[in-house]
Amino acid sequence: MDKRQRSEKYDWLTSQTQSILKHYSCPESCNASCCKTHIIDFHRKEYEKILKNADKESAKILKSNAVKSELKGCYKSIVGQCPLLINSKCRIYDNRPQACRNFPFVIYQDEETGLGLTLLLCPMSVNIIQDYAQWYKSVNSTMYSRLNDLYEQYKNIDKNNDFCIEMKEQNLDSFIEFLERK
Repeated sequence: MDKRQRSEKYDWLTSQTQSILKHYSCPESCNASCCKTHIIDFHRKEYEKILKNADKESAKILKSNAVKSELKGCYKSIVGQCPLLINSKCRIYDNRPQACRNFPFVIYQDEETGLGLTLLLCPMSVNIIQDYAQWYKSVNSTMYSRLNDLYEQYKNIDKNNDFCIEMKEQNLDSFIEFLERK
């Protein structure tokens, strides 16, 4: 997969995640554990844009807490908790990186397809899993049972952990249509 194809696929996956996420919001029970436990990689252009648009204190915090990532052209926070998180609220929410906008979805490098999509476990993603299971009910009863079992197991979580499920790209359009009919 060349650079242009990778960029197009990244943009498509981002668009798909945003189409799904518009049907959900973080529940009140969420304490921003995504920002407290996950390291977010963000592209150099996003880093520069954030620095340009952020208030001076936020820019200073970001500069002192970001390093180049293992991913080419990316930066990441060097601490566990995002340094821009104050009282479980993001200081730069309207200007946050795309990876934060996509969360709990994570676009990752995949050897076979170039890029893949996973859904990490958090209070909001439990609701996505429930709907994904309902969508699967008419498509694949075995997968429906697995996803429904996952929903039952994790529906009362109060924080993130390392659990994730792969979201098959061939299912995304149909799942989005299901959400829009709901």
